[in-house]
Amino acid sequence: MQQLEGYFETLFDPKESLQTWRQKAWSRFLELGWPRPKQEAFQYLPLKDLHIPQPALPSQAAGHAAAPYSLLFADGFFQHANLPQPLICLKLDAAMLVYGVFLQNRISRSLKEETDPIAVMNGAFQGKGAFLYVPPDTCIEQPIEIHHHATTRQMASPRLQIFLGKGASARIVQRTSSVEDFSFCNIHIDASLDAGASLFFGDSQKWTASSTCFESFRCTLKRDSRLHFLSVSRGAKLARTSIKVQLLEENCEALLQGLNVLDLDLQKHTHVLVEHVAPCCRSRQHFKGILRGKSRSSFEGKILVRPEAQKTEAYQLNNTLLLSDEAMSFAKPNLEIFADDVKASHGATVCQLNEEELFYCRSRGIPLPLAQETLAAGFCNEILNAVPPGISL
Repeated sequence: MQQLEGYFETLFDPKESLQTWRQKAWSRFLELGWPRPKQEAFQYLPLKDLHIPQPALPSQAAGHAAAPYSLLFADGFFQHANLPQPLICLKLDAAMLVYGVFLQNRISRSLKEETDPIAVMNGAFQGKGAFLYVPPDTCIEQPIEIHHHATTRQMASPRLQIFLGKGASARIVQRTSSVEDFSFCNIHIDASLDAGASLFFGDSQKWTASSTCFESFRCTLKRDSRLHFLSVSRGAKLARTSIKVQLLEENCEALLQGLNVLDLDLQKHTHVLVEHVAPCCRSRQHFKGILRGKSRSSFEGKILVRPEAQKTEAYQLNNTLLLSDEAMSFAKPNLEIFADDVKASHGATVCQLNEEELFYCRSRGIPLPLAQETLAAGFCNEILNAVPPGISL
């Protein structure tokens, strides 16, 4: 904590326009404190020996985004956007001047409700983030790609605020890459879906084996809105994704999916909270993992159903396939229900390849390594087949 306090006091210009919000986030971070090993959300993370480098400065090497529609971040700082009309994308400090009331209320409420210290740390050490606005009844079929480039070993803290107006529809794909070993990134995405809006958010993580990456995804849904979140990751030295979705008004729906394919000693940890606040809403979570070598994963998910959220349908499932005796996986799905008219279930499995299925393949002349890979690929298909047409993760 002393090291982080030193970073905060010395590295930022007090006259910089985002410093007020950094200060509010820092105050909230001090209230929460650094995660403790006994906290359920962090109990499987090796945080004791985690080294946090100093925050990154604005990058001179902006990188390149090949997609037709794209947003580009370098070392946590928003560089530029290439988007069609009538979409609006502004640097966060400029957006504060144009959309000040909405953004200030949104960020203030998020900070007050946030319980994840690492997500709050993004606000305290954020670079120049971005605000993406999709106006009402705007439908963007072409995927919008967010590219995060890490060019340094310093801590990158990119931040993106997304707002979809009434009846708007968009498909967004986030891609991460690092050209430097031992890179450190702490990403924060905050999305707000107005009535009838629809968002697909795909997350493709490709980090070096020595990288550390934390990611927090927050989303609120209003009446009749739809969210589909799908993440594909190959892990990192330490990778963690924190997801919180709030279904605030009637008849909204959230589908959360993820696939982790880990090898060597890489790690990926997932923490999910879906909060049903309004009646007649639906949510489904399905996360899968394949672990080889000495890799390690964990899944902790919660479905929270408030007393007003009658006629809720909520499901949660985590499946992990271990292909090594040294790989380790932890699963902790749970429900917290305060309404009495609810359909809900949760479950988890950790298993190895089925011996009978392997025997079936080998009895038909398929070599053992190919049989193992074929069955593992089939295990992944349920998640990969859910990727919308025209999108690759």
